Amino acid sequence: MSKKIRLLSLLLALLMVVSVFAACGNNEDTQKETGDTTAGQTENVTDPVEDALTELRAEVDWGGNDFGIIYVNDIGGYTEEVEAEPENGDETGSGVINDAVFERNTLFEEYCNLNFVLVPTPNPSIGSAIMAEVQTGTGDFHLITTTADTAARNATSGYLYNYLDLDMDLEQEWWDAGTLDFALDGRVFFMDGSFNIVDDDVTFVFMFNKELRTEYKIDNPYDTVKAGDWTLEYFNSVVSQLATENGDGKWDENDTYGFSTPGSIGNTFFYGAGLKYVENSRDMDVPELVLDKKMEQALNVLDMARSIIQENNSTYVAPHGSEGISRDVFIQGRSLFYCEAASYLRGLNANMEREYGVVPVPKYDKAQANYTTWRHSIGSTLSIPTTVAKGDMEQFSMVLETYALLSQKLVRPAYYDTMLTTRNVQDVESSEMLDLIFLNRTYDMAMYFTDLGFNGLFEQAALNSGNTFTSSYQANSKKFDRQIANILRKLQNPR
Repeated sequence: MSKKIRLLSLLLALLMVVSVFAACGNNEDTQKETGDTTAGQTENVTDPVEDALTELRAEVDWGGNDFGIIYVNDIGGYTEEVEAEPENGDETGSGVINDAVFERNTLFEEYCNLNFVLVPTPNPSIGSAIMAEVQTGTGDFHLITTTADTAARNATSGYLYNYLDLDMDLEQEWWDAGTLDFALDGRVFFMDGSFNIVDDDVTFVFMFNKELRTEYKIDNPYDTVKAGDWTLEYFNSVVSQLATENGDGKWDENDTYGFSTPGSIGNTFFYGAGLKYVENSRDMDVPELVLDKKMEQALNVLDMARSIIQENNSTYVAPHGSEGISRDVFIQGRSLFYCEAASYLRGLNANMEREYGVVPVPKYDKAQANYTTWRHSIGSTLSIPTTVAKGDMEQFSMVLETYALLSQKLVRPAYYDTMLTTRNVQDVESSEMLDLIFLNRTYDMAMYFTDLGFNGLFEQAALNSGNTFTSSYQANSKKFDRQIANILRKLQNPR
């Protein structure tokens, strides 16, 4: 969901309230004549979510029939978005989210007059299930929750319906405008929104150990971020000073570092620097390879990333498949900074004795306007099988909108407000930092369409020596136009 839209909406509401007070102050006589009061004016401010739900509830009716959703059940977090047990009053993280999802599902059935059918499916099997639905019209499900890269493959296979053909306003806050602009051939085949948890959980953030920050006499990272000085160069200058070998003659997870991280850190620095490989949007007919225009910046980021990762023994990088080791180094107080997906905040809050804070990914330089980040391609997204077009699309649109609205009302606050930005952090500043982080996430086609050959190039180059990035990028860029033409041809002529 777009936090920027929410913040702008709140600001607009505030300005409206201020203008009301100003008008009341300047028209006291008029107030007395008409009986209007400031309190009366304030009462007219309504909740857009409730208003939309009230309007939809009067019209939506699925006729008591099944309405199914197929979703991944073997990747952490996916079942949490959809499945729920009856409310049990459990106030833990899983309980809070479970109760919200349960209430969402219950009201969804009631408001839309439907039977909500859950179709849990292992990720390796979900593609064949979607193909069977599209080819035979099983009617087993009407919505699909999969990883974004799986959704991309389904789109080019001709299995997914175009969101822009639905009678819905996708600019509303319960939809994520980032994925709305992830368009192909002027069509949008998958969307994130308030119904997603995993897409937020796999968004990358930085954390720091407050105790070590004080011990090392490092400037308060919150102040550095707010001043716009939280850059790669600054970050390198801090962590490069902090490395202590424990005396056994080898550098491993038992030593102390300025920074600990999984091997995906190259991607994190790349997107944190405001870079991306491919640009596409609703307004573009053909996706464009844009990194050529910023290649000098990309190579500077690569040099800085290598300096942070490879020099001065300042960084511990967990081996592939053992990413939890970098987390343990941080939890055990042997690294000042740590980078991981936001889902790891749950474990830190439960297991870390030392206090920690959350900050964004460092910017490229002070001139960069925003702190940006990325979400892993394993993140969840919602798509629609083409077979829904055989039914009443007006009713389908209203059912889907109701699902999104109820998620905005119930699931989003439970996950984001109650858990992620309150219980999973330890101070107000971290909560503010998370709002800042989620304002600017990068959606790059190269992350989801792996056949383009760009995904992983920067990550591997940052971990290794030698300039393999430039040559590999150039080799893949020569094939880009042909590959994009092939993708668009598949979209225009689905099998």
